[in-house]
Formats: sequence, structure tokens, C-alpha cells
Amino acid sequence: IDCHQAEDHDIQGRGISVSADNANQIYCIDCHEIEDIHEDSRINAHIDNLACQTCHVPYGAVDEATKMYWDWSTAGNDDIEENVHEYLKIKGSFIYEENFGPEYAWFNGTVRYNLVGDEIDPKKIVPINMIEGGADDADARIWPFKVMRGKQPYDSVKNSLVTVKTTGKTGFWTTFDWPSGIEQGMAISGKPYSGKFGFVETEMHWPIAHMVAPPSEAVSCNECHTKDSLLKDLTGFYMPGRDSFEWLSQLGWLAAALSLAGVLVHMALRIFLGMRNGRK
Repeated sequence: IDCHQAEDHDIQGRGISVSADNANQIYCIDCHEIEDIHEDSRINAHIDNLACQTCHVPYGAVDEATKMYWDWSTAGNDDIEENVHEYLKIKGSFIYEENFGPEYAWFNGTVRYNLVGDEIDPKKIVPINMIEGGADDADARIWPFKVMRGKQPYDSVKNSLVTVKTTGKTGFWTTFDWPSGIEQGMAISGKPYSGKFGFVETEMHWPIAHMVAPPSEAVSCNECHTKDSLLKDLTGFYMPGRDSFEWLSQLGWLAAALSLAGVLVHMALRIFLGMRNGRK
């Protein structure tokens, strides 16, 4: 399937790691007619709230494992045995996963980034990118994401992320000297550096749009419309099967109890009147 149509090598599509806006995007409905796209009208009713990928890409890294965690703080350690999927001296430690379940979030196509020099809170997980959108955003849909997590260096005085010079004779990949690598990287970036650093936990959202599964393997209704929903962490909207109103539930139980009481009273009256009429 040729999703990324191109003419004169002007390839359509965008990479979330380098794009901040929604320009040059491609969509499933560029080829698939949106009107009555599913035979079941109940599924079509979800189109305004769900990206196609949310149902049709149930898993990531289907054929090959993908890197899910990258810890730069262990780089340069000669005591750790190298393994391309677990540890490399020049890059640090990794965790790979295969057939992972995506994480879900509202997304309107716009992304903001934490840039070098921006203030961060090192006591919290630092978002490298911030995807925009919400339940009250008409342009947003629920999307599946790979969330890349890791640990990387930051300026522990200015509380901002830093860049590292990795290549060349004086780069970190040659010297394995963090202070020197960071100092050179920040000088190249033209950003101030305090001379003190630490490592901070980070995460970055990457929307998943590849690895489309056959229709028979799409996410089923009861994977979302249940208490243990795939979308259990999303808030700001009501989802049948996942959500309930305590007062409404109590009202329902009260109505059921009153109905049962009415049936029992009616039955008791019929028995009583029947017995009385029998004695006559």
C-alpha cells in the first residue's frame, strides 16, 4: 500500500521527532472514503473521537523489537558487557520490547518541545515533547503512542537539558568524559552551562501509524468499553461501560429495590386476599 505518495521525491508525511506542526500530514482517509467506512454505524460514530490507528494498530513493534528505554547515565562504563540490545559503551543501557501495547492520549497534531535552555523540574519526569489536544478540542482524536523513556544529562544548577558533543577526537564517544562532552556541546549550541550536571528521567511521545493490522485483529469494543479499559487513563469524557455515576447507580438500585418491594407486596396481598376469600 503506497501511503506515502511522492512526486519528484517530495514525499508526503512527517516525523514527530522533527515536526512541530501538522503540515505535510497524510491520513487514512486520503484513500479510504470516510462516509460509511464501516458497515456497522456504531463504529462509524467513533470517527469524530478516535484516530483510525487507535483501533487498527493494536500493537507496536510487531515484527522487530523496538527500543523503549535508553539510559545515558551508564555510558562509558567498562564493567558492563556490551550487547547491542542491552548495553553499548558509547550510548548506555537499553530496554527493547516487542508486540507492546500502545499508550493512548488526545492529540490534535500539534507538538511543543522542551528545548535546551528551557527550565525543567528534575524531580519529575521531563517531557521532551508535549502533545496537544483534549476531550474538549474539536480537532483532537485519541491516538496510540509509543512512549520512549530514558535518562539523559541536564544542567543541575540551571535545571535545563544539555547537549553533548559525541563525535570527534574530543567527543564523548572517544574520551567518555561527561563534563568535557557537555561543555563542548553547550558551547556549540551557544547556551550557558553552569559546569555541573546530573541525569534526569525523560519521556517522548511518538504516535504510531504503521503496522496496521487486518480488520479481524482490530481492537474490539469490549477492550475499551469495560472497567479495565485500554483508555482507562483518559479523562474529560464519559465512556459507556468504563464510567459510571455513583448517584445514578444508587438511584438505579433504589428503583430496583422499590420494584421488587412492589412485586412482593402485590404477591402478599394476592395470597392474603385469596386465603380470605377461600375461608368465605
